Amino acid sequence: MRRVPENAAVPENASLNDVTVVFDDRTILRGISLALAPGLTLLRGPNGAGKTTLLRALAGLAPLARGRRSVPGGQPLYIGHRPMLLRGLTARENLAFLAAFRGQVASDVAGALRKWGLGNEMDRPVERLSAGQRRRASLARIEIEQVPLVLLDEPFADLDSDALVRLRAAINTALVRGQAVLMATHMHHELDQDATHRYVLDDGALREV
Repeated sequence: MRRVPENAAVPENASLNDVTVVFDDRTILRGISLALAPGLTLLRGPNGAGKTTLLRALAGLAPLARGRRSVPGGQPLYIGHRPMLLRGLTARENLAFLAAFRGQVASDVAGALRKWGLGNEMDRPVERLSAGQRRRASLARIEIEQVPLVLLDEPFADLDSDALVRLRAAINTALVRGQAVLMATHMHHELDQDATHRYVLDDGALREV
């Protein structure tokens, strides 16, 4: 992967400022402050540390008990553990609908799905796709929804070798476009050399490494 070019347009950073998140009287995030500029930011930490909650807080999907969230440029693209696709629609219809929901024109949905190995399945309802095919259809959104901030929660999980290569290429393209990519991952330390920032989240507290 390549870093964002020095002459790329840099939008105002997405950020969390002194954010605390509490679920069922349990504090998940404790006074988190984080600013995300264009480039790759890696987030690691043990299971239960709050990585998913941090991404969901940035996506506006987790209520804040304290602090402030700022995401200029519109709603980020959040791809979590679940595909988050409409099961009654086809893969092609899903990607076109989700782009249109943002007010974007999806220029080459079919081409994106072919890149992800779904050329023969793109017009099949999502509910009839395998779990791996639904996962690839969800990740193909990176190709279509070109928003300033992309949030990926363990995106390499359950992918075959071809999809792993495609994901790395999609992330690289997003970085070249000047997008900010925040990825939560346990492994894949080969990405460290391409990251602009690396953080560890443990027991709800964040530190840069």
